Amino acid sequence: MIAKGTLVKKEFSVTSLNEFTDLIDALRGHWKFSPDDVCKPWFRGQQRKHWELVPSIVRIGAFDRETEDNIREEFATRAPALSRFEPLPTNDWDLYFLMQHYSVPTRLLDWTDSPSIALYFAVRDNPGHYDSAVWMLDPYELNRLVINRSEVISPSAQGVSVRDAKRVKPWLRERWSRASIPDAPLAIFPTHIARRISSQRACFTIHGSEELGFAQFTRRSASVLKKIVLPGRWVADIRMSLERIGIDDTTIFPDLEGLGRALATSYRDLKKKLPHAEVFVQLRPSRLHRSGVGVFAIRPIPKGRKIFAGENEEVSWIKKDSIPKSGPIRKMYDEFSIIDGDYYGCPTSFNRLTPAWFMNESRKPNARFDENYDFYAIRAIANGEEITVDFSASR
Repeated sequence: MIAKGTLVKKEFSVTSLNEFTDLIDALRGHWKFSPDDVCKPWFRGQQRKHWELVPSIVRIGAFDRETEDNIREEFATRAPALSRFEPLPTNDWDLYFLMQHYSVPTRLLDWTDSPSIALYFAVRDNPGHYDSAVWMLDPYELNRLVINRSEVISPSAQGVSVRDAKRVKPWLRERWSRASIPDAPLAIFPTHIARRISSQRACFTIHGSEELGFAQFTRRSASVLKKIVLPGRWVADIRMSLERIGIDDTTIFPDLEGLGRALATSYRDLKKKLPHAEVFVQLRPSRLHRSGVGVFAIRPIPKGRKIFAGENEEVSWIKKDSIPKSGPIRKMYDEFSIIDGDYYGCPTSFNRLTPAWFMNESRKPNARFDENYDFYAIRAIANGEEITVDFSASR
């Protein structure tokens, strides 16, 4: 049972599908939605709780009128030859919705009137390493504050009144128009021009001229937005609970690609390995490298076994002349890089050093590496033995 006094808060935390559903029901009642309302609360799932409510055109750093008009112009010019739509929409709004559908940067932000779909978007690609969030929006209240009308308009729908179309027109001016765009975001209904828009029960807000247009509402008004945090440790359980009631990629992407993703996600969760699986080593003070560390076996490693299964294998190649010639930075490159002529192979960030980067060199090694810089035991390695490699040996 959720105490009524707590519903005025702006942020909540849940650890299960049942808790999430109970909270949504309580918040709907708190916001006093009428059964006759065409539009109920809207929801948006985000993989990380700290992400701002900003559209893709902000995220790629292209949030200016000229760049947006260039993107719209190029899409309108090139899309007809590539489109499955016959004919391609000519209405500015429908073309803009189609751009969003195909991941073109726009000022649109995706929402859905299904809390379960939003919850799935929040957890579907989160391996549990961070907290996710579902945002809950009252679109009526947002529009009341922005255009003084407690209604949500579908700007390109057949039969939309001239007066309503004029109210939302300032948020999507004709390309190259010099007319201003309002500051705040607005809630709008899309025309269901594509199957996924319908299957995801999509709704949109469109940003105005402010990059952080929702900031004013997240800071001061719990009557427009609520944030529901999903702690990382519970993400996998929530995802499997959703799958048990039929919410997976096939639900929101009703095609063969969606089926493939749904099967991959389901079996990945079922077969998830524990963090210590296939871990054979640990860092300890080295006998070979005075005052340094080395890589030591913590259990027997059979001959031919890959030693660092599952580690981050990304290598960034840096030209030698772009590295300082001396000092601690150069020393770090010299000690933790694969040196190949004028290039240094190193982690994409030295903050991501894994045990493999601490391997010490020996002329009598017990490990080797191949052309992919994967390390293998060249003989049986005993528990407690330091693992070494001859970096000068040919691969």
